[in-house]
Amino acid sequence: MNKSLAIIVLLLMHLAFVAEKSSAMQDGAALRQIFNWQNLPHAYSEMIDGPKKSFSFQTLLRYWNNLTFSRVRLKTAFEFNQLYSQTPIDWGFNSSKKAADFKAFKTSAKLLSRNKSSIGFDIERFDLHFSSGKFDFQLGRQPISLGTSHFVSVLDVVAPFHPGYLDGSYKPGVDALRIRTFAGETGEMELIGIAADQIEHSALMGRYRNTFANFDIELVAGQFRKRKFLGIGWEGERRKVNIWGEAAVFQRKQSQDAHLGGFSNDLALSFIAGCEKDIGKDWRGGISYLHQDFGADKAAELVRAISSAPFTQGWMHLSGKSYFLVSANREMSPLSHLNINGMINLHDKSTLWQPVINLSTGNESDIAFYAWLKTGKNPVKTAFSMSLESEFGTFSTGAGFIYRRYF
Repeated sequence: MNKSLAIIVLLLMHLAFVAEKSSAMQDGAALRQIFNWQNLPHAYSEMIDGPKKSFSFQTLLRYWNNLTFSRVRLKTAFEFNQLYSQTPIDWGFNSSKKAADFKAFKTSAKLLSRNKSSIGFDIERFDLHFSSGKFDFQLGRQPISLGTSHFVSVLDVVAPFHPGYLDGSYKPGVDALRIRTFAGETGEMELIGIAADQIEHSALMGRYRNTFANFDIELVAGQFRKRKFLGIGWEGERRKVNIWGEAAVFQRKQSQDAHLGGFSNDLALSFIAGCEKDIGKDWRGGISYLHQDFGADKAAELVRAISSAPFTQGWMHLSGKSYFLVSANREMSPLSHLNINGMINLHDKSTLWQPVINLSTGNESDIAFYAWLKTGKNPVKTAFSMSLESEFGTFSTGAGFIYRRYF
C-alpha cells in the first residue's frame, strides 16, 4: 500500500474509533531526549573523512491512546522523531531500524531531511485485541519480544534492541497477527504471523510458555526471513540465585552466511546462560556466557561475520564467537541507581563496559547518565579499506544522557 495512503487510512480509522462511545479510554504522552558524544577510532575518521569526536542529539515524542469497547480493545501510538548527527556513524540511536523490514504498511514519513538533521513521523502501534471462545486475537502493529529480555538475547530475532541500548521504553512495532490460548492451568500457546512488504522478510512462529519446578520455560519454533529455527528460554530461582538462559538452533543460509565453524554445516547454534545473586551491601551481581556459531573466533574473520546475513539483517549484533559477560547494580538511594555491564570477547580479549547512573527527577521523569568504555586493538587503515584487529577495539568510546518524561 502507498505510504501516504496507509497513514491516512490508519489515522481516519483512529478518529472513527475515538468518535465512537467506548467504555474506557486512556491516553498519555512520553518525551525522550538522548544526547550522545562519541570518540571514533582514528581509522574511522580517516575513512569517512569526518571529525574524530562528534555528538548526536535525538528527541522522540510519543502520544498513545487506548480505547476499550465491549469486546474490542484498540491500542495506538504515534511518534515524532528528530535527529541531529555530526557524523553518519551513530552507534545506538538506530539499533532497531530493521523493524521496518517487518512492516507490511509503510507509515513513516520524513518531514525534514538534511545532511545532518532529520524530522520524521511514524505510527508505532495500531493493534486490535479481541477474544472469541478460548482464543485471544491481536491484530495490527505491535511490539513482539521473545526470550528472557536480559542484556543479550538469542531468541529475540524480531527487531531486537542492540545490547545495552538504554532507550528501551518502547520497542518498535511490527505488523503481526497473534492468536493465543491456554495450555493447562498455567501455560499459554501462541501462533505469531508477521507480515512484511517483501515476502522474504515475513515470519511465522509458534510459542509455548509454562512453569515447571518454579522455572518459566519458553519454547519457540518457526521461520523468519526464510530461515527455520528452534529455541528455548528458561528463568527461575534456586537458593536465592536467579538462573536464566536462552538457546537456539538456526538453519544456515549457504549463500548469505559466513561459515565460521560450528557443529554442523547446515545448522548454527547460539546460546547464553547466566545467573544473578545479591552479594551484600545493596549490590547484586551477575555473570553469563555467550556462544554463537555465526561469530568469528579470529580478528581476521570479523569482517566476514559482520557482512553476513544475521548481522546485516539486524537480529545479531556481536560478531565474535564466545563472550564472558558481567553485571553489577546497586541502589545508592531511593532516587538513584548504579548499573555496570561488561562484555569480554574471549578470543581477541577486547572488552566493552557500560556504566549507567539513573536518577529520578520526579514522579513521572528520570535521567540516566551513561558511558561506553573499551579496550582492545584499534583498527588500522590500509590502502583500500580497514583492517580490524579486535572486535571492541573498533567501537567508539562515548558518553551521554537520556531524559524521559511521561505525561
